[in-house]
Amino acid sequence: MRPAQEALVREQSPDALVTDLHFVWNVRVAEELGVPCVRFSVIGAFSSLAMRHLELLAPDVAGGDPDPDVVAVVPRFPGPPVRMPRAELPEFLRRKAEVGCSTRNPFYAAQADCFGLAVNTFSDLEQHYCEMQMRQGYVKRAYFLGPVSPRPSPGCIDWLDSKPDRSVVYVCFGSLAPVSDAQLRELALGLEASGRPFLWVVRAEEWAPPEGREERVRDRGLMVTTWAPQTAILGHQAVGAFVTHCGWNSVLETVAAGVPVLTWPLVFEQFITERLVTEVLGIGERLWPHGAGVRSTSSAEHELVPAEAVARVVMAFMPPGGPGDAARGRVRDLAAKAHAAMVEGGSSHRDLRRLVDDLVEARSAAGGIKSVLAPIGSPFHG
Repeated sequence: MRPAQEALVREQSPDALVTDLHFVWNVRVAEELGVPCVRFSVIGAFSSLAMRHLELLAPDVAGGDPDPDVVAVVPRFPGPPVRMPRAELPEFLRRKAEVGCSTRNPFYAAQADCFGLAVNTFSDLEQHYCEMQMRQGYVKRAYFLGPVSPRPSPGCIDWLDSKPDRSVVYVCFGSLAPVSDAQLRELALGLEASGRPFLWVVRAEEWAPPEGREERVRDRGLMVTTWAPQTAILGHQAVGAFVTHCGWNSVLETVAAGVPVLTWPLVFEQFITERLVTEVLGIGERLWPHGAGVRSTSSAEHELVPAEAVARVVMAFMPPGGPGDAARGRVRDLAAKAHAAMVEGGSSHRDLRRLVDDLVEARSAAGGIKSVLAPIGSPFHG
């Protein structure tokens, strides 16, 4: 992508550049053009810092035996200890020793060189980890602008309208979920056996539900194989829990909606984000129960979790007075703080204004500013 993207940036001659973390060359292009470059992170501060500390401060955890009993502890990290089985570490950390990577990660070097870092989060959600970005000198400036997500849109939620408040389990593993057909079958049977209404967004082109499911579940379960309006679903009063892969956008959306979670991480930083959700924030529990099989960031290493284990966790979490109630109370408190962060005068609103003001000031100091333009999809578009 680099040649075409770099040529486009130079052709547009922007006053400022907002770039994805992976496009490290944009920092150099911005320097040559004499404009500020802000990197935008779609991963939360907690997981980003945990990966950085594991890579640079605990090199002995990289590579080696993926035995789930071998545990890495994130060093020099605020809050409760974050313990990660090696099999649940992002694959780039597990393979570092194999490929002989340098300790100077080009992503971190580019981040330190750029004008600042914008993160899709808000201070009340990740305050300690937000502050560490600046305190450790990882970035020159940091802006916490979230939760950045589309507003709820009207969609196919008539089915939810027919269900009691907080009764439905919503299940969605994102757009690229590497879940085996055998595990999808166990999940389907487990949700069925739980006795709870469920709305499941399934991303599997060739997988078919267990035979006879429709007759057994009837109108208690709805499976969606196309796009679903997630923010509208999470905002519906019938939804009582969200089974999530712990992708950061999904975490922010469920926090903003005040819905507790049951976690089933799959790849990259999602196992680290799970620790934030379950152990630090306390807004959910694992759907993949402890002892139910090996988990890994490599889908080939996942062990099959039986339907009985899935049903047992759902049945324990959902009833009134159960662990779901405590998680729901905490996530509702965070939802109020998320909305307060985005309104005028809130922490994210202030950081947004500070970002714009800093960019204008930097560009003006460099020789005048024509306009402040943001690409569609950027955190401050519109």
